[in-house]
Amino acid sequence: MSAKHILINGASSGIGAVLAKLLAAQGHKLSLCGRSATKLSSVINSLPTSSLPSGSLVHSESFCVSDHSRIAQFCQQASEKLNVDVIINCVGINQSRESAVGVAKDTLDWHMQINCYAPIEFINQLAPSMQSHKAGVILNVLSTVCLFSNPGIAVYSATKAALDSFTKVMRKELRSDNIKVLSIYPGGVDTDFREAQRPNYLSAEDVADAIATMLSTSDKAHIHELVIRPAIEDNY
Repeated sequence: MSAKHILINGASSGIGAVLAKLLAAQGHKLSLCGRSATKLSSVINSLPTSSLPSGSLVHSESFCVSDHSRIAQFCQQASEKLNVDVIINCVGINQSRESAVGVAKDTLDWHMQINCYAPIEFINQLAPSMQSHKAGVILNVLSTVCLFSNPGIAVYSATKAALDSFTKVMRKELRSDNIKVLSIYPGGVDTDFREAQRPNYLSAEDVADAIATMLSTSDKAHIHELVIRPAIEDNY
């Protein structure tokens, strides 16, 4: 893939942070956002820039993606500096271990805001320009919870599955505009997302490498859905 302007949310930690460094090293321009200003600044300071005389960073901002007005502002400012070619929705939370029966509405609403509504709002802000240019890539980082059912993660599973269903419809709707709509489904990943370390799980680098491969195919080749699991995982 030739050098692109890639917008990544959830870029202050985990998969998003590692992916930003990898794509900058490949020569891409980046617009990055994350909730933590301190962590996002650390990621930006670590971006490789030796191969890019003007630097890899186009735009950055820290905010909570539950605020759709901030999403709109961020996307507009990034687009004004350079047309956005690729959206990567890395943002997500998994803060509930409640049983499905009796789950608190506030808990479900909050996870829907972050895991489903926010990625859709980024797409709503940027896809119209892609449609007018008849080119673009939208990549959603989903989860293998979309593919199986485990007790104790009803909220996370439901909110990720909602985005998965939305993505599948959007993929067909945007096909005539020459826009790739891609989904990656990671299994267990050993990041700060988890309370305990899981060294036998995938690393953020494993997932970032897989995403980079999905982005590297020719215009006529679409890796619509890619499932990546650690070797120890057998819940499929």
